[in-house]
Amino acid sequence: MKGVELFNRGAFFEAHEEMEEAMNLLEDDTSDWEFYLGMLRAAVANHKLEQGEVSSAQLHLRAALKFLEAYPDRHRAIKLREFRSALSAELAHVEAGERVVAPRIEMAA
Repeated sequence: MKGVELFNRGAFFEAHEEMEEAMNLLEDDTSDWEFYLGMLRAAVANHKLEQGEVSSAQLHLRAALKFLEAYPDRHRAIKLREFRSALSAELAHVEAGERVVAPRIEMAA
């Protein structure tokens, strides 16, 4: 997934665009719509953090967690449990006004 590679390189805007493209390719199969929406919102949140838009980043992080919560711990070869945990920790740091390091998306073996 190119969006994961871009996310992990810190190219959050580009990752968001790639994930949006993946959503468009789903066509009639909407079973993963919220998965891609959650991944997209995580990328947008980190892009907003880079821009110093903390309240917008918080909104997007909360949305990402909401959209990803229904999916299994391993989904589309992504270690989703770990990613959700990292997003939750990132949100807690943002809410506490602490410096944040963007999480990485880990792939399952």
